[in-house]
Amino acid sequence: MPTIRIKSIGPIKDTGVIDLKTITLFIGKQSTGKSTLLKICSHCRWVEKIISIGKKKDGTTSIYLYTHYSRFIKELIKFYRFDTEFFSSDSEIIYIGDTYKIEFKGNHTANAKIDPISDTTPYNAKLCFIPSERNLISAIKGIESWYRPKDFDLLFNFIFEWDEVREAYSGSNPLPLVVTPEMEFFFDKTKGEQIRFTDNPKKEFSPFYASSGVQSALPLEVMINAITGTVGSKANMSKNDLMNIVSSLLDDSSDINKVVAESKLSKSLMTYQGAIFFIEEIEQNLFPESQANLLRHVVGAIKAANQKYNGSHSMVAMTTHSPYILSVLNVLMAASETYEIDPEATAKIVPEEFILPKGSISAYYLSADGTASNIIDSELYMVSGRNLDSVSSWVEDDLDRINDIICG
Repeated sequence: MPTIRIKSIGPIKDTGVIDLKTITLFIGKQSTGKSTLLKICSHCRWVEKIISIGKKKDGTTSIYLYTHYSRFIKELIKFYRFDTEFFSSDSEIIYIGDTYKIEFKGNHTANAKIDPISDTTPYNAKLCFIPSERNLISAIKGIESWYRPKDFDLLFNFIFEWDEVREAYSGSNPLPLVVTPEMEFFFDKTKGEQIRFTDNPKKEFSPFYASSGVQSALPLEVMINAITGTVGSKANMSKNDLMNIVSSLLDDSSDINKVVAESKLSKSLMTYQGAIFFIEEIEQNLFPESQANLLRHVVGAIKAANQKYNGSHSMVAMTTHSPYILSVLNVLMAASETYEIDPEATAKIVPEEFILPKGSISAYYLSADGTASNIIDSELYMVSGRNLDSVSSWVEDDLDRINDIICG
């Protein structure tokens, strides 16, 4: 299980050790560092992947590139649009992944230290960061043709990925939408993205004219379904890419037969063994019922991806401000407990496709003082909503005082 600890970066003072489980949730008020934490997690996972699959550049191994020239931190700043002022001599990132440990200490010019973790096997996972700006995909027609930032950044990458995954769904193979069950999505090479009614296929329209909720949920749904669908399938690598992997993993002095190594790697690294997502504000613009349906769908997709490869390489980390997301997560956590007691009875309440093994969920609250705290009640195995829904207590108190006035 990967872990991360971040100190003195932006609004974050010290997160403590955070467990990145199958489902990881970050909550907190605005400007407490939720997105900062999510982006750093994403960057560390991405760097670990690049090193794990062993790609080279100009004959230099990728692990060397990320431990020199301040590349680790420079890419983080540029891609995720961080201010260099976020970093100081006290800044620190300690990430312990599945295959590599990454340690970074210092300001925006410092280097990272990266070491392999013994007795681990590299694997190839598909990564995707789904930003809060995702509704721009639907709200702005043809955004992929004109959005050209000076630097290759997070939003541009998301648009680029969207341009690829949307074509997985055609008029004859549409994607039913979870947040609007009466609608389905498909891509037409002439018309572009289209939504149509399931009971009236002739009634179709562009997502540009859809509600804000559909515009926010549509890219997320398409990404989740298309990318988890690649787990267990062959990665899009050429034989030349594969040989670069082999060369980087073997020393010149190695007596391992490279032909044998290529054969073994083609069965592992060339297959996507997991799907990893980082989602900002999963509930964005959605009615509570739609929030619940979308979260359960994401959990189900992650579970299905893990079952495809009989492992735990698929995961999702997300931020939220919604008490409904916490409530649904608590139901799923309770179901994971009762499923061990009575699977049949539990499955009648919560469909089995949404039930994860107990201990698969972690949740953290980021405070205004820059710290993070684990909000999973270990005894009840539930996420505490005390920090998120503090509004209810003062609303209730104010109503009691107002009723006292009304009643004399």
